[in-house]
Amino acid sequence: MKISSCFVKSFRDLFNVDVLKVVLISALPLFLLIFGFLYAFWDQIISVSSFLISWVPFSVLKLNGAFFILFFVWFILVLVSFAVVTAIFSPIFLNKLKERGYYLYSIITIGFFSLLYAVLLIKNWDYVFEEVKRLLTILPFDTVSKGVSAIVAVYIFYNFFILSLFFVIFIFSKPFLEAIRELEYPELEINVEDKFKYKRAILKDILIFIALFAVLFPLFFIPVINVGVQLFLWTKLYRDSFLYFVCNEYCSKDEFEKLSSQSFKTSFVAFLAALFNLLPIINFFAPFFAVIMFFHCVMELKLANKNISVKEEN
Repeated sequence: MKISSCFVKSFRDLFNVDVLKVVLISALPLFLLIFGFLYAFWDQIISVSSFLISWVPFSVLKLNGAFFILFFVWFILVLVSFAVVTAIFSPIFLNKLKERGYYLYSIITIGFFSLLYAVLLIKNWDYVFEEVKRLLTILPFDTVSKGVSAIVAVYIFYNFFILSLFFVIFIFSKPFLEAIRELEYPELEINVEDKFKYKRAILKDILIFIALFAVLFPLFFIPVINVGVQLFLWTKLYRDSFLYFVCNEYCSKDEFEKLSSQSFKTSFVAFLAALFNLLPIINFFAPFFAVIMFFHCVMELKLANKNISVKEEN
């Protein structure tokens, strides 16, 4: 399977009307629900978060606090820049765009500002990082502790949002996958006799994600390593469950075994989707992008098998 081809097709299909509708009726309400819970029980959540980081030395807390603050600043800069550009150009150009065009504009604009500010931060990393650490050194320990506690609390609940959205997608994905199949692969007949126990795989992956998140939690206080650990967890969460789910609907047993044997490629597909979780707003699309990519990988494999069969017959 060609990952580049699957990536391009999947990115294009994110703007499919059926996919956009599912994102709006699932991801947005779920995000608002979790945000409301976080707001309602903020004091209690901060107390728990403060207890968790009370075991962390101040030097580590200061170092990781600086990293978290810079990440938060980057996040805010991306959102504010997107809002300003949209406010300026909306009366002139954006009102003329169709719904699909507006979503395309949003993702491209957010992606551009995300990359721009990331490059600027990396280029001036030593100076900016040292200045933020110096600020945290001046502030009292309690102030730094409370600030980091708030960021850690939001971070934990963000992972809960990702996990919840991962679970929800299995309810909503079959209709839009069928719509994409009928549009892009009408020549393929799907006669699946082999069924896979994907529900067991989903439950196993959720439990493994929670267990690893708890065990690896101390590593989240080490800059750079925390990003790597987080991407590893999201990649592992997406890989097996989405592969099982898509193959349950569209694969034969032989096709499933062939895809499973290509562990590097399937892990890379899940990794690309996990990267979406690092970008504001675009993170709503991450699990949808993952399942669509696995779908295209399966369809390309079926097309390849069909072409081989036709050549053998000739």
